Amino acid sequence: MKISEIIYRDEYIFSCVEENVEIDKITTRPSEADEKTLVIIPNSKNISEADFEENMPAAVICDTDANIPAGIPTIRVENPRRALSYAYHRFEEIDLKDIILIGVTGTNGKTTTTTFIKKILEHSGYKVGFIGTGKIEIANECISVSDYSMTTPDPSLLYPTLKKMALSGCNAIVMEVSSHSLALEKVAPLKFDYGIFTNLSREHTDFHKDIEDYFLAKSKLFSQCKKSFFNVDDDYARLAYKECQSKKVSVGAIWDADICGRNIENLGLCGSKFTYHWDNYSCKIRLNVAGIYNVYNSMLASAVCIDIGCKPRDVKEALAEITSLPGRFEIIKDEITVIIDYAHTENAFYNIMKELNSLKGSNRLSVVFGCGGERDKSKRPRMAQIAEKFADEITVTQDNSRKENPKDIICDIIRGFDRKSYYVCEDRAEAIERAIIEAKRGDIVAVIGKGAEKYNIDKNGYQEFDEKKIIATALEKRKARRK
Repeated sequence: MKISEIIYRDEYIFSCVEENVEIDKITTRPSEADEKTLVIIPNSKNISEADFEENMPAAVICDTDANIPAGIPTIRVENPRRALSYAYHRFEEIDLKDIILIGVTGTNGKTTTTTFIKKILEHSGYKVGFIGTGKIEIANECISVSDYSMTTPDPSLLYPTLKKMALSGCNAIVMEVSSHSLALEKVAPLKFDYGIFTNLSREHTDFHKDIEDYFLAKSKLFSQCKKSFFNVDDDYARLAYKECQSKKVSVGAIWDADICGRNIENLGLCGSKFTYHWDNYSCKIRLNVAGIYNVYNSMLASAVCIDIGCKPRDVKEALAEITSLPGRFEIIKDEITVIIDYAHTENAFYNIMKELNSLKGSNRLSVVFGCGGERDKSKRPRMAQIAEKFADEITVTQDNSRKENPKDIICDIIRGFDRKSYYVCEDRAEAIERAIIEAKRGDIVAVIGKGAEKYNIDKNGYQEFDEKKIIATALEKRKARRK
């Protein structure tokens, strides 16, 4: 492909590259370059002349500050990250005109909402491509690697994946769209048929300067959507709804909305049921997944799928068939109840702890949790305060410490406690086992933070770590001790 087909004249500030130069590969790493490679430098701070000593690329796209050696054909642009996304989009010759593209953003509920949409569409006969946190699927076949952990892939993976989905015959693609991906222009070339805003609360302050910056990043999605759906019971989603200039639909259970949830009944660990109203039509919905907040996720998913053309009967049947979501309020029943959940934001942690506290009855609620390394440090003591508010037994452990010292993270967490009745165990597997073995019959043990992840990230990178296996082993040990 000619470089003139990858970047257009009106997209660069300066170029000394011949427009007919042939490109057969794109990369962000100069070490991978050869004479037919286009190197795109997203961040000029991470590059030096030494990076090009061994390899001569066909061309380099970078910003005006990048230090590129003389003699290398260079195109200077204002926004290299945007250029990177468009380059991959054009290089892969992405054509989604016959495919329904759905993007879901928000602090919490993205994975659950995208999963609901996927299940409804499949029940209605669609072949669905799914791009979610830690998993990429085509018609239920996982095509991502075991240690894939992103919410929205980098362009080098995203656009080849979209092309693969198109070539495999998908007629719908549903994807989670993170604030990082929007701020870093990963999805800039995409035109979404539908966008969804679930909610927004304080998160990612390690990346965004404040919650307003975080909100503005999320809101970018809806300038790329033909039609958007907003949970207007959430303050920030309601603000985004008001500011949205394209077709929009409000969804809620408290505020007046185009689509309303009424007669909501929390069935505890058995799920919930409610009446879904839109226009002059109403439909009774039964959810068999726990978490009253899933009413919102299911309403948003249902609204989009009905707008696409799915029959309300199929929506109702598909939702009723979902009995669990891996790592999202996942229930393991024994003589105690173990809950696995991905909640790692302050708001999500609060919601699930409040819910579990209301369900424990006369029994006790035990929680095992930690906080991720190299992420927002300010939430760590607040997570402790939430645990203290709702749990009877608290175990603080590690959770994807990355290159940060797990002990430092744990110290940050325990600063939030007022009481002294908590237990610290850096080894997460040991912490889970102890909480399960010491629980009394009928108690609830919540293992929070990792969800369906099959790994733990420490200073040495990704390590195999399967919480469901650890929990199963702990339950067996518990039974053996009881005997």
